[in-house]
Amino acid sequence: MDATFGQLPFASFYLFWALVVLYWGHLLLKRPILSGFTAKMKYWAGRLLGFSGLILTLFFWLWGFHYARTPLIQTLEIRPQALDSATLWQALYQETTVLDSLRTQMVGRDTNALNNRRFWPKNAEDTIRTALQTWLTETGFPANGRVRARFIYPKGTLFAFGASGIYWPFIGEGNLEAGMHPLRQLPAMAHEMSHGFGFSDEGGCNFIAYVACAEHPNAYIAYCARLDYWTTLAGACRAMNPPAYDTQFKPQIPRGIVADQHAIFRQHSQYTEIAPAIRYQVYDSYLKAQGISSGMLNYDEVLMLVDAWKRRKR
Repeated sequence: MDATFGQLPFASFYLFWALVVLYWGHLLLKRPILSGFTAKMKYWAGRLLGFSGLILTLFFWLWGFHYARTPLIQTLEIRPQALDSATLWQALYQETTVLDSLRTQMVGRDTNALNNRRFWPKNAEDTIRTALQTWLTETGFPANGRVRARFIYPKGTLFAFGASGIYWPFIGEGNLEAGMHPLRQLPAMAHEMSHGFGFSDEGGCNFIAYVACAEHPNAYIAYCARLDYWTTLAGACRAMNPPAYDTQFKPQIPRGIVADQHAIFRQHSQYTEIAPAIRYQVYDSYLKAQGISSGMLNYDEVLMLVDAWKRRKR
């Protein structure tokens, strides 16, 4: 895949779907002459089932068996546990302090939102991949290959399906929503690349993206990784105690971080999701069918994983 799809000057995602369209177009043009509704239904049902079986088989052989791999927590020998209110709030205050420090390193006390790619690293894809490979290698995981992560246009394509990114195992490529705010793009890139390195668990990929990038020497990469984690952490604290969050913590959030959060929200709110409730139920059922019992809640398990990782390092 690295030597073929990975060398194309555009996202292989387009090539995959172009081939699917060509295949079905060929079937339509070359369809046999059949008489009777039943015969036609049997023919197309057979074609559809055959194609579905091919896609399913390829999915599992190319990547899907990773759902049954040894759990990340077992390999890392960490023990995630439910986080109480005190632990969550302590983590939130600590992350806020680090975030503010990282932001100050870049822009001083400027409180304008970081809306462009002014601080983006050169060759961002290679930089994020190297950060992931470094962490994976240091912790004993294989990190072979050159996993790609490329943007999908037009903007809003993946947002329409409730996704900011997707790993496409048929081409060995992570795909990212081009309409994402720049501050969200690098963590999403690290997340999708983590899938490419063989991790199926969504919370696990969020965790890997965080630990591989949160201490990066590039302050912008570290800031983006921590801001993504901070958003989940802040959401958990607010859900646990809305009055305390709104009256005690929210007024203390540094103005620059607030500006960045508002900028992200404004940009993402431009795009509309198609049938979000149905999409949630379908993907939740899919994750549970693959052995991830928490379903969509698995994304937020990054909080317990990061806490367990930090406790192990102490």
